[in-house]
Amino acid sequence: MALLRIDFHSNYLDRNVIVTAVIPADKMDGDRLAKGRRGPYRTVYLLHGLFGQDYDWIDKTHVVETAEARDIALIMPSGEDGLYLNKPEIDEYHGKFISEELVDFTRRLLPLSSKRQDTALAGISIGAYTAVINGLLRPDRFGSIIALSGAFMRDRVLEAVESHSPHKKRYYERFFGDIDTVLGSEKDYAAMAERFREDPDLPKPNFYVACGAHDSLCQCNRDFVELLRSCNFDVTYWEPDIGAHEWPFWNAWIDCALDWFAPGEMKPSTAPVDYSALTSLRFPQKQ
Repeated sequence: MALLRIDFHSNYLDRNVIVTAVIPADKMDGDRLAKGRRGPYRTVYLLHGLFGQDYDWIDKTHVVETAEARDIALIMPSGEDGLYLNKPEIDEYHGKFISEELVDFTRRLLPLSSKRQDTALAGISIGAYTAVINGLLRPDRFGSIIALSGAFMRDRVLEAVESHSPHKKRYYERFFGDIDTVLGSEKDYAAMAERFREDPDLPKPNFYVACGAHDSLCQCNRDFVELLRSCNFDVTYWEPDIGAHEWPFWNAWIDCALDWFAPGEMKPSTAPVDYSALTSLRFPQKQ
């Protein structure tokens, strides 16, 4: 797997950005260079969580080895506080950087597939929230959306407005901009999902959602999955009775998500706690 650190100027962000890419171009077969395909590769754009950075995925998971086994390219941008949302009221377009500029740039630079069915947007925690928002904004580009332990906190944000707590409101405004504009906007994942109910001609991404039963965000993920299914999205949901909001969980479940996106050889988990053996415990679907 070739590891690339890319520094380029973003027109949307008006500054240089750092992106880590891993490409299976030098995949080995024993002692020899594999004779497998050299692209165009299926691609997963991976978003980190709050206060994270692009290299978190490499430092804290074995996603590189897992992707190599499936001939998947990984693109990992380094964001600001884990959020990639458009905030036109302050002239910031982090969402368009992800869903438009980054995709266009990496496809020009690297041997990536341009097919929507070969392109996924994934994230953990607040990165999952923004993966959902940007994936639903551009369903023509992303055929799959992967959300691990998603921070689907729209209601908490709205409650911050009602609580009249200046400190709490200012905290959320760091990420969302003007909180009074969230409801019904493209920052509102419920409103974004409802668009697909109203317009059946929109191409629907497939969803992979996973959240540990001991995660404080578990109920938020259940509610989100119920919303998606009510809008007739194809959703695969896992809720094992183990795992909190932590990297050992994401280490195991990003493997499972990539196996869902591009089935291939599974790798054993290197986490101190091996959650991968519990992936057979699927959360029961509502009848």
